[in-house]
Amino acid sequence: MNVVPSRALQGGLRWARQQLLVLGREQQEEDFMTDRLKFGLLGPLHLEFAERRISIGGPRQRIVLAMLLLNADRVVSIDRISEAIWNGHPPATARTQVAICVAELRKTFRSFGFRDDVLLTSSPGYLLRRTEHEIDLLSFRSKVAEARALTDRREIVQATERYDEALALWRGRALCDITSAVVELEAERLEEQKLAVQEERTALHLQLGRHRELISELTALVEEKPLREQTRAQLMLAQYRAGRRAEAMRTFREGRQYFIDEIGLEPGPVLQELHEAILNDDPAIQEPAQPRQIAPPVTRPNTFPADVVPFRGRDAELTALDGLADAPGPSAALITGCTGIGKSALAVHWAHRKAEEFTGGVLYANLHACCRGPQESDARDAVHQFLRQLGVAAADLPADLDAATALYQDLMRDRKALVLLDNVATYQQISHVLPPGPRSAAIITSQNQISELVGNALWLRLRPVSEQEAVDLLVSLIGSRAEAEPRATAELAELCTRLPAALRIAATKLIAKPHWTIQRLVNRLAEPRTRLDYFEHGEQRLRSRLQASYQRLSPEVARMFRLLGRLNTTEFGLHDACTLLRLDPNEAERLIENLVDVHLLDGVPGPDTEDVRYRFQPLLRTFAAELDHNEVRAAETARAPRLVGRSAKAELRFAT
Repeated sequence: MNVVPSRALQGGLRWARQQLLVLGREQQEEDFMTDRLKFGLLGPLHLEFAERRISIGGPRQRIVLAMLLLNADRVVSIDRISEAIWNGHPPATARTQVAICVAELRKTFRSFGFRDDVLLTSSPGYLLRRTEHEIDLLSFRSKVAEARALTDRREIVQATERYDEALALWRGRALCDITSAVVELEAERLEEQKLAVQEERTALHLQLGRHRELISELTALVEEKPLREQTRAQLMLAQYRAGRRAEAMRTFREGRQYFIDEIGLEPGPVLQELHEAILNDDPAIQEPAQPRQIAPPVTRPNTFPADVVPFRGRDAELTALDGLADAPGPSAALITGCTGIGKSALAVHWAHRKAEEFTGGVLYANLHACCRGPQESDARDAVHQFLRQLGVAAADLPADLDAATALYQDLMRDRKALVLLDNVATYQQISHVLPPGPRSAAIITSQNQISELVGNALWLRLRPVSEQEAVDLLVSLIGSRAEAEPRATAELAELCTRLPAALRIAATKLIAKPHWTIQRLVNRLAEPRTRLDYFEHGEQRLRSRLQASYQRLSPEVARMFRLLGRLNTTEFGLHDACTLLRLDPNEAERLIENLVDVHLLDGVPGPDTEDVRYRFQPLLRTFAAELDHNEVRAAETARAPRLVGRSAKAELRFAT
């Protein structure tokens, strides 16, 4: 018997079928949204799929991917890719090697579950098909275009929001982890685009009367790009409108002097005319009469140094630091180690990884660079520096240390902020700027063991990176040359004693001297007496960094450091040192332990015996021996005139 459904039942069935179709379409759309790649160029090269970070292979694969992303939906010829990889000197097998790189990239995408082929072969090279994949560079350009359209329609508040969203996509310098002249040239062009967008955005914020909030940000930009006239002019205008006329004049004078010293020219008409307008209090540059359309944003400092790229190793230390971002109360970490071990690099790298989690911003101070006076002056300078980063005008900074500290604590109390205190010498320097809030954290780097923090903070004492990490760093910096000379690269890592600073200087020297083989540099570093001469390039000088650490020692500890340079071994016992150098054991142990405390010497863990053992980092022993040799020569030179004088007198007496 056939049963005919009622009209109501038929209507219900139709509604159910429609709902199933809607749900199906939504599921398809959801699957589509997750089934796409996210590419990042505005910072280190970044790739993500289904919320999973995809690790890209070696330097060549990264260059290939960067070139295709920079030209998304356009064919990039194999010759152009080869030029980027081998800097204009491709080998005969270049086409084959590029094809292998593309095949490896496709394999990497598939291994993470991505089904479609995004890299297409298209004569005379390859093409990255964008479709619906996310590329932060294209998102940046889209938001900028939208901001400009809103500006044309005089929708200023909405335009500033789009500009802010566009600039927030930048995670650092574009493609900063790619070593290629071709890619670096493209990155420079992107940096120029970013600067132009920053100036457009700043002009709108000035229209809205947000001059006070802009001063800290513009000051940092002017320091970074001192020849950028438009940015300097915007800083002068913000200072003038904030009632800081004298500072605006000083900004002009400093810029004028810099222009004359660097390029031999006076500033252009933009700065000259603004300078004249400020002198005359021209009504045209007064704050706009229009009311503010929205409340000014809370100052979120973010002026800490750029990330160190490439960064290798320190996985255990990074994991330990990760706990700071999630700690329930105020937390701190103390990073110590010898000169060149990478204390600052680790702190800054972790800060870049976690900056977004600290919604109150990141404050940074290099205490070695800015604080060199009495202890109270050091502490006041540090507090003032952070208050300026938080948007406090120079004229409003309290001169009294206690008053400045109270203001700093009030501004920080409700923030979740990260405070980076670099190159700290004493606890007194930083005691007033440790974050008071319940959600903030501090990272302190120091060559000293700051006793007030030991036991009350996470203490990370850095050692040289592992052999493999040292080699990986050299390969990432030098590229194919390191791959062609694996044995020499491993020897170079050991001659650098696996110190990150020494590894980077050596790599920089090789990059600047493409006609050198790695073995050539290894041969020169093999001679201890001249080894430190080859750890110099441009402004990078390992000897100068070691000298700065040495000069902070007391005279008696410095003398002990020099004397230990006479030992022909990197490891020695206290008894051996006293015997060879004719030292009192108790006094020698006190002075040597002082060297251990500042990481110029390492204590060697071992059985509980009377003869405590110590170890020099090889480069530190080389430096100590050099200092001792120079001291002996200086003493001989000073004694020589006296000996000559005595000899002349003896000859005169004999003659008479």
